[in-house]
Amino acid sequence: MSKKTNSNKKISIFYFLIMLIMTSIIVVIYINNIIEVNRLAVENNALKEEIKNNVQVNDQLRTVAEQLSSFERIKSIATERYDLSYKENSVDENNTIILSKSQLK
Repeated sequence: MSKKTNSNKKISIFYFLIMLIMTSIIVVIYINNIIEVNRLAVENNALKEEIKNNVQVNDQLRTVAEQLSSFERIKSIATERYDLSYKENSVDENNTIILSKSQLK
């Protein structure tokens, strides 16, 4: 009988441990990336909610500013507090007033 060649080579424990360590490092990095992506997605959603809330507040403030600066409100305050009145024909749009820089100082 001839000797059989070892076609089934045994893997040394050293190479097996190195392969196991490399595989575990790759798995840890992969899981860490998944966790980081999920954390960033949560942060992104929180920022989107904050932006949405800020847009709503800005719209409300813009509405309040438009209400406060409306002609009717200013006219009523001018009439009540300062006894001023507005007449439709009191403005003459054809007259132009020209001032020089020396008159402004």
